[in-house]
Amino acid sequence: MTAVERSTRRMSRHRIARRRAAAAIVGVAVLGLLTGCDLFAPQDTKYIQETADGVNGDIGAIFIGNAVLLTTDASGTTSLVATLVNQGESNEDVRISTDAGTHTVTVKPAESVQTGTPDGESVLFEGLGAKPGSLAYVTFETSTETETLNVPVLDGGLPQYKDLAP
Repeated sequence: MTAVERSTRRMSRHRIARRRAAAAIVGVAVLGLLTGCDLFAPQDTKYIQETADGVNGDIGAIFIGNAVLLTTDASGTTSLVATLVNQGESNEDVRISTDAGTHTVTVKPAESVQTGTPDGESVLFEGLGAKPGSLAYVTFETSTETETLNVPVLDGGLPQYKDLAP
């Protein structure tokens, strides 16, 4: 083997090594750019919002889910549609109050009670005066805690509430 052949072989080894190094650098740069998008793009999972029509709340072991008031006449009957879930280990009496009256619903441990549905508890308020599109205060109370929610008033125009309006 001549000196020229040895020199050429060494140069080709250096070229291969340089190409491999360049490919590795480009690969790392591309990977960095692809994962870097996560730094600048807002993550929607960090900002979870309610997607229900109503409002939620907690009073001790009781979870209040998707509470809405339904009425077709502001001076007439208004129905509370909500789900009450007892996450505790004993019966809870939930007192539900508005300016138009009070109702009590008992929720057994590890069970849920729906109000305002055909199979659920009837919670009706006469003459509440809340107009569809407004908000009305509804107070939920157990033996240990109280929470007042600003509950939306709907008229039953949405398909899911059409058969529930009083």
